[in-house]
Amino acid sequence: MSFFARQLFWTMPYPTTDCTGKTVIVTGSNIGLGLEAARHFVRLNASKVILGVRTVKKGEAAKTEIEASTKRKDVCEVWELDLESNTSVKAFAARVSTLPRVDILVANASIAMLDYRKVEGHESTITVNVINTTLLVLLVLPAFRMSAQKYNIQPTITVVSSGVHGFTTFPDRNAENVFETISNEKTANMSDRYVKYSCITVDFLSSVSVNSQVKC
Repeated sequence: MSFFARQLFWTMPYPTTDCTGKTVIVTGSNIGLGLEAARHFVRLNASKVILGVRTVKKGEAAKTEIEASTKRKDVCEVWELDLESNTSVKAFAARVSTLPRVDILVANASIAMLDYRKVEGHESTITVNVINTTLLVLLVLPAFRMSAQKYNIQPTITVVSSGVHGFTTFPDRNAENVFETISNEKTANMSDRYVKYSCITVDFLSSVSVNSQVKC
């Protein structure tokens, strides 16, 4: 099915799986897909849903909205996570390691930039959507594995990507230094940046799991 047909005519199935007893983390969960995913997890009886957001105030507003729509209180927790900051990612992962149990991570947070901006040595889209998202996944793996062993469960990490990765041929993949090339202001094609990030993300995921998930 084509990308546009999926956008216009395909409706995702309504989630029904019971999440009783589970701890779920959703990044970028104050708006859009992240907000709706977090809302569904609360509706499905998750014991704890952590909203990983860059702006705590916006996260608290999302928490209030979720509580009002699901009629469940004291389930959501708002945790600060700024994917433009390596330090913030490490702090967030360290906090995850203190949880007694963790079952699901939906790494949804991302940005789509048309203007060139460098963050921590790389163009901002690459820093947020690729480098620090990958770092987050790798840093929380030990906590997920510990929960898997302790509770005899199969935790799931899902990195949200986009079907638009099919819109680019990603010629930069053949560069001697891919990250240097795509982060160079003179060679960065910002109009192609979001789809290029999706391509990079899909390539990374395909190297760890055919289902775009890391099963722990």
